[in-house]
Amino acid sequence: MPENHGAETGAAATPRDLMTEDEAKALAVRIEGHWHRLGHTTVNVWAEVVDPESRPVIWVIRSNLVSGLPPARQ
Repeated sequence: MPENHGAETGAAATPRDLMTEDEAKALAVRIEGHWHRLGHTTVNVWAEVVDPESRPVIWVIRSNLVSGLPPARQ
């Protein structure tokens, strides 16, 4: 029997890792706050919708991090 490693397929598949708008925005604030506390005040993090017409609405976290690190100080 093939392994599916937790992947679901077909009409019964339901997303398991979607965040609400409030959760996404709260996570963005946490991430940005972490970098700011470390002295990297140029880091910007925000939540945005991938496609507002999709159901459920999919929120993602965006940032100006470069390869996971703060941008170079200017």
